[in-house]
Amino acid sequence: MNTWIGQDAIPIYQAKSTDPMATWSFEGRATNTDWTFGGPSSNGTFQMRTPTDLQFKTGDGWAIIVSEDGQHYIETWLGAKTGANSYHATYLAENTVTGDGIANVPGAHEGIRAAGMSLMGGVVQKSDLDAGHIDHAVAMAIATTQAGSQSTPYVWPATTADSNTSGYSGSIPLGSLFAIPKDVDLTKIGITTSEGMALAKAYQNYGGYVTDTSGPNTMQLAYLEQGVSQSQADNLFKDMNAIRSHLELVTNNTAATPAGGGDHTVTGTTTTTAPAPTTTAPATTTTTAPATTTTTGSTAQPSVSLGSGSDQLLLKISQDALWGDAKYTISVDGKQIGGVQTAHALHGSGQSDLISVRGDWAQGNHDVAVNFINDVWAGQGRGDRNLYVDSATYHGQDVAGAHLSLMNNGAQHFTFHDYLV
Repeated sequence: MNTWIGQDAIPIYQAKSTDPMATWSFEGRATNTDWTFGGPSSNGTFQMRTPTDLQFKTGDGWAIIVSEDGQHYIETWLGAKTGANSYHATYLAENTVTGDGIANVPGAHEGIRAAGMSLMGGVVQKSDLDAGHIDHAVAMAIATTQAGSQSTPYVWPATTADSNTSGYSGSIPLGSLFAIPKDVDLTKIGITTSEGMALAKAYQNYGGYVTDTSGPNTMQLAYLEQGVSQSQADNLFKDMNAIRSHLELVTNNTAATPAGGGDHTVTGTTTTTAPAPTTTAPATTTTTAPATTTTTGSTAQPSVSLGSGSDQLLLKISQDALWGDAKYTISVDGKQIGGVQTAHALHGSGQSDLISVRGDWAQGNHDVAVNFINDVWAGQGRGDRNLYVDSATYHGQDVAGAHLSLMNNGAQHFTFHDYLV
């Protein structure tokens, strides 16, 4: 079995107001996503400003084009340029850049991946490697001889599988989570480069989700954004086998127990949901990793870690989204910790973002304020953006009164007690 890194695999473009309005045609599109162009779901056309240097990568004809307003993007399967200012895709999907890229019902697609997941989620970006750390889960692929079985070709968070599941001959469903166990000392497994260490830490802190298959004899550990330097790619190739040799399958990753369940913090530097994707032109877009909370082994990791100190308060937060995600701040004893946060998990799905808030708090009661800052209402029966604190724990103990429903802008409070002197 070969180990591989998908070099120069995924181009991400930012459309600008100066780009020409191009005509796109498609044979089919994802219907589980927001679609802002109108028209039918098959054999349709639409117009969108499209960079003239757009290229489609890999034999699958992949490309991601972020809209001019920076709020949406389309991704293509078997995309091609068909004329001076026209393009065609066999299949495409549109998503919001702040979405999680995961469909909410079996059989649906949120993107063009075989697992039904977005192509954007889990891409290793040039900015990740430049910074020396990858603060999100990783999209990976396994061989068709590893994938399966035909009776269970996918598990959560995947919602579908390849049309040729009859060619699967293994036992690993799409959507499976792989990770390097926490007790593995990454400095002693033969990693020789900073890029390799960044990828290894991503697998240890967040894990890798099987989003696709890669042929009969290859396991692909990462997909690299177009623009990653040759030296960065070369270094990942140097260390890919050392990483793969320590991966283990997380067997209890489910919608009810994301990443295996449990509330445990990421060690090391502060982590957030996936950072803004690098584009061929400057952009301020963001995309989450392929899961709201990801982990290694059998413990969940926070979506966001705020503050520092030996004490840890864990909040589970969700939202009703409308025309974008809910935003909020968190304060303890009147002091805001971290900046403005963005909710991602949908309240109706039963999932929550896991937010770690750290400090060094004295013995006694402490006030927590969660401040909802961007409420919006679309009118009677048309939707409402809301924020929820689903629960909280302090040093692993449930905090009474920490179930809040924020239906309007403003702060709501609860109290936790520190028993440690």
